[in-house]
Amino acid sequence: GRVRATFKDRYILMATLRADGSSKFGSNNKYGYFPSFAASWNIFEEEFMSGGTLFDQLRLRAGWGITGNQEFPAGASQTQYSYTQGSIAQANVANPDLKWEETKQWNIGLDWSILNGRISGAFDYFNKTTENLLFNFDAIQPAPATKYWINLPGSIENKGFEFLVTAQLVQSSRLNWSLSINGAALKNEVQGYNGPTVLTGGLNAQGSSGARVQRIASGQPVNAFYTRRFTGFDATGFATYANDGAPEFVGSPNPTFIGGLSSNATFGKWAVGVNFSAAMGHLIYNETLNGVLNIGNLGKWNIDKNLVGSKESLANPITSSSRFLEKGDYVKFGNATISYNVGNIGNAIKNLRLSVVGQNLFYITKFSGFSPEVNTDKAVDGVLSYGMEYIPYPTARTIQFGLNFSL
Repeated sequence: GRVRATFKDRYILMATLRADGSSKFGSNNKYGYFPSFAASWNIFEEEFMSGGTLFDQLRLRAGWGITGNQEFPAGASQTQYSYTQGSIAQANVANPDLKWEETKQWNIGLDWSILNGRISGAFDYFNKTTENLLFNFDAIQPAPATKYWINLPGSIENKGFEFLVTAQLVQSSRLNWSLSINGAALKNEVQGYNGPTVLTGGLNAQGSSGARVQRIASGQPVNAFYTRRFTGFDATGFATYANDGAPEFVGSPNPTFIGGLSSNATFGKWAVGVNFSAAMGHLIYNETLNGVLNIGNLGKWNIDKNLVGSKESLANPITSSSRFLEKGDYVKFGNATISYNVGNIGNAIKNLRLSVVGQNLFYITKFSGFSPEVNTDKAVDGVLSYGMEYIPYPTARTIQFGLNFSL
């Protein structure tokens, strides 16, 4: 159901309510109810704006709503059996109380435009909290099976500020040039979780197989890095660690800022377009350095060049630690296009257009791997990982030449 009310083209209210049912959930909670409300105020239509102002559009808006998630295997809330090598065994423990995962979000924003639309933009603040997270947990033994699906106690809060600015920098009969910039400052945190320890980010390289370097814990960002804090080498060339080598929280894989820039220009028959993106404030665990390029492999195969001539002993054991965490900050020149519209040639060739397109042109980053845009799957027992790097296939830089026409 939906209700919408408008008054004087200035004030708009809207409310919706939807009910969703799914047989994937337990018999006690098949249905979820998801309301939302939104309001906007067209400030530009107010009388006090009619006397001539800088703005030619100004609108304040706010919203609140709940959405549901049912992305988990069908039948997981019921008792299931598997048949393997001639025997039947119970595969999971039923949970008749399993219910919808819910995300509550509120936001407030401002849309604006000045100089007859030459410059426009939007600013938003949002706060999103996800509760009753669907999670495949280990069953408390003794139990007829090892796994069961539950709604995880606690929540995940995501909040931040977003902006978008678009400008028509030049508008003329020969030259047109536009520029668009967007960005978001982000923060997320696990809140109110007091259940069993959840580890993910599993390592499987030489010497570190079976180790886990990420943990989901209350008061920390999602997939926070949880491992030994590396402090250097002792006089014999062996690694030293804080807190007697006990693991601790050492950083986050989640960027605190993401942004982009795009620009397009036309001059006569020429057209140029470029696109940049960026992410900052996060760490990447470089397992390639940890397990493949370590100094213990000297004489066997290639190692990290920075280890040559270092104080590290050849006998220093391979182990996971913050030593292999690197800043993932980057600016990427994502793509560029240059084209020339030749037009018609005689009566045979029409709309001839030549173009050159470059993709994944280069990164500006201090990350030592192939690409800072990496997320090797290191999930453990279905718990997703993030910000992990392990011998990924390099991102290809491509240059394409185009010739388009019709006859």
